[in-house]
Amino acid sequence: MSFEFNPERDISHLKETTVSQATLHKSVVVNFRHDQVLSPNGQPCVRDVVEHPGGVVVMPILDNGDFVMVEQWRYPLGKTLLEFPAGKLEARGKEDPFEAIQRELLEETGYKANTWEKLNYLYTAPGFCDEKLYLYKATGLTLVNETHVGDDDEFLDIHQVPANKAVELARQGHITDAKTLSLLFHHLAALQ
Repeated sequence: MSFEFNPERDISHLKETTVSQATLHKSVVVNFRHDQVLSPNGQPCVRDVVEHPGGVVVMPILDNGDFVMVEQWRYPLGKTLLEFPAGKLEARGKEDPFEAIQRELLEETGYKANTWEKLNYLYTAPGFCDEKLYLYKATGLTLVNETHVGDDDEFLDIHQVPANKAVELARQGHITDAKTLSLLFHHLAALQ
């Protein structure tokens, strides 16, 4: 049996209906919402939702094929992660993702890119969060600032990582950041 995905098909047998929404907390970055819904069979359910303004992530590739990656402390995990540069949109629907990713690349790494390619987007945790991340690839990199100019609470180590080494680190479980893994998938798919 072959599979063909049709986003225009009838999904009424899967769709939940919102009965009520209550915002529990608004923070600087996210809002927390508690919703009452009806499942497709009419049963009441609860859905807790994290509202997020969205974000951007870029796979910067140097002329020699190496990636520019950042290592930063991730407080909820209590450890550092090796990642592609990324950041949040300043406000939902009010900041162009392309402008945001150019800013983030420069702030986090000191690089500017001559060539940009928008690859796709992804939802980071669709079971409870509406965050949408826009994925980019940047080439023709020029280092214009060797000092970190990011946010005051952001501390990063910048690494030049050969592409095959990054893929191997992912396979070994040393790169575990979902947005970075997604971009590595795009990189590998483009090689085939």
